[in-house]
Amino acid sequence: MTQDPDAEEGWRKVLTERGIAPQARLFRWLPSNPRCPLCKAPYGLPFGPIVHLFGFGRSKRYPQLCNPCFMVMGRFRGGAEIPITVLFADVRGSTGMAERSSASEFSMLLSRFYSLVTDAVRDEGGIIDKFLGDGVMALFIPSFTQKLHAEHGLAAAMRILREAELPIGIGLNTGQAFTGFLGPTDEVAGFSAVGDAVNVAHRLGEAAGAGELIVGGDELSFSEPPSPEPGGAWEQRALQVKGREGAVRAWSLRLQPLAAA
Repeated sequence: MTQDPDAEEGWRKVLTERGIAPQARLFRWLPSNPRCPLCKAPYGLPFGPIVHLFGFGRSKRYPQLCNPCFMVMGRFRGGAEIPITVLFADVRGSTGMAERSSASEFSMLLSRFYSLVTDAVRDEGGIIDKFLGDGVMALFIPSFTQKLHAEHGLAAAMRILREAELPIGIGLNTGQAFTGFLGPTDEVAGFSAVGDAVNVAHRLGEAAGAGELIVGGDELSFSEPPSPEPGGAWEQRALQVKGREGAVRAWSLRLQPLAAA
């Protein structure tokens, strides 16, 4: 994506540094977490309702951001190449489930799956990029996660894997991606990311079986196996990913969902 170098540098600061908005100097002194990662506008008690009266309430579209920060980003669409963590979660065997269920029953199952993923991602400071039929793509951006995007992405993925009612596969990857407020028009513009890190995350998600999480990328390709999880153990894998010559080093974890335990 072509844009002015100064604009790209501005976006890089927005996406990698916390509390860079001018009003952050004031808001950071109000002890009312959680808060907007860019301007520090508090959302919790006791000051959250007060700043909400002045227009600094949560954005409905991206609740991590306050309304003014969201509006500014939308006005100056663009982005920068930064390190991020990308998550893809997909329901396995959805065609068969839809065939065996009524349309309303299947819709309710998917709705609960979407709600779980949305809550898990947002509780870890991530952003839902898009819903993909029976799947979800989410982004974990440095400035929204206290620069711990890989850790928060992994925590969200683990929660989804444990709590999902449906058989799901999850791919999680860290790496460089062009990230920002992208889109051709105001109506469809929103947070998104493009690049190799996104493509690999998608392929890892496709390779994951039911009840499996596959993680890759420099910050998630552990040099040693992580601690065993209740009901499962990590295994190292080398995956041939479409569009890449070499294999992708990754770790795999299979867990029995709580709903099925």
